[in-house]
Amino acid sequence: MTDTDLYRQLLGLTAPWQVSRVELNVAQQEVRVHVTYDFARPHLLCPECGQAGPYYDLREERAWRHLDSCQFQTFLAARLPRIACPTHGVKTIAAPWCEPHSRFTLAFECFAIAVLTATGVQARAARLLRLSPTQVQELMARAVDRGLARRDRERDLPHLSLDEKSFQRGHHYITVLGDSLGRGVLDIVEGRTLEAAKSLLLNSLSLVQREQVASVSMDMWPAFAGAKEQVLPKEQVLPKAQTVHDRFHIAGYLSEAVDKTRRDESRALAKKGSSPLVKSKWLWLRSPEKLTNKQRALFTALQSHDLETSKVWSFKEAFRDFFAAGSVPEGEAFFWNWYEQARALGNKHLTKVAQMLCAHLPGLLAYLCHRTSNAVAEGLNAQIQLIKARARGFRRFAAFRIAILFFLGRLDLNPHKTR
Repeated sequence: MTDTDLYRQLLGLTAPWQVSRVELNVAQQEVRVHVTYDFARPHLLCPECGQAGPYYDLREERAWRHLDSCQFQTFLAARLPRIACPTHGVKTIAAPWCEPHSRFTLAFECFAIAVLTATGVQARAARLLRLSPTQVQELMARAVDRGLARRDRERDLPHLSLDEKSFQRGHHYITVLGDSLGRGVLDIVEGRTLEAAKSLLLNSLSLVQREQVASVSMDMWPAFAGAKEQVLPKEQVLPKAQTVHDRFHIAGYLSEAVDKTRRDESRALAKKGSSPLVKSKWLWLRSPEKLTNKQRALFTALQSHDLETSKVWSFKEAFRDFFAAGSVPEGEAFFWNWYEQARALGNKHLTKVAQMLCAHLPGLLAYLCHRTSNAVAEGLNAQIQLIKARARGFRRFAAFRIAILFFLGRLDLNPHKTR
């Protein structure tokens, strides 16, 4: 078997394409496979409409990176013919081994996507594939565009999440739209303004999908609530998409009230002599069931003191029962009882949180209807942080977005299905 026959079979080429010659460059560890078009056929096919037309000319020679041969980088080189289509004018015919405007063969793109997915680190994948960072970025961008184009724009997305994530130092954020059931990222937009959140919902969801949204889990950032109100159903013909404030964000606000109280009280006690609250921060913020035996003993000793921190902590822990309520009326009754007692305590930090929860009570009660939470969004945020750390940060938002959608978008990235 000749080398041309070998590579013809390896590449899976059929008429009218044929391997004309194979060049081996040992010094550069490269194999260049030259492919030509057999012009025995009188007509070519237009890549736009598939209509037959006459040959026009040949383009300059181009090379496409293919799978390595015996550890040698392999390139497929060809001069693609151009057709004079009666409808679309002069067009370059489609090559069966690659997608339009790509510098990689389909087989190499599949392999590169598998390597990227397995490593999760763009720099490491670039070294393994012997590609430049720019080439890896190009490959990932093409895969994400392909995956987004394949998304089912009619698929039901009843439960969504809106969350923010820091992008660069300072107050530079991105807004992440997640699918709470599919556990993936739908899209990302730069900023966390009302207009940014609105554009994210409008561009990521079709009209049919927006009409089917039942709930959106989010924190109490006004821009997110405003975007939801302006873009999603408003209870005219269809049921209203409800805002859901879940236990993760509420626990964060209440924990902050506990910690601020601890700091204030510790400073006040230190002025009088000594404070038992010194170095006790994590005892108050950690869930009781996660404390070690030693930590539990220390915490029990702290609670034996008549501390305001302990009282605020008790209110924080008591609010867990709200999320365990079996119905909306039961939850509402619990809330008002808790709210009155929290106000009566007179702690400024707890009162501030209680008033905020009261102002957002419909979003709290919506949790009892849908039982959805931002757990998926928080998990996605952790994975986004890992992507950011592995890449040692991103200077451009576009590159950050591509990386997030590539690894977390649950997209169909395989190029073979496009042909």
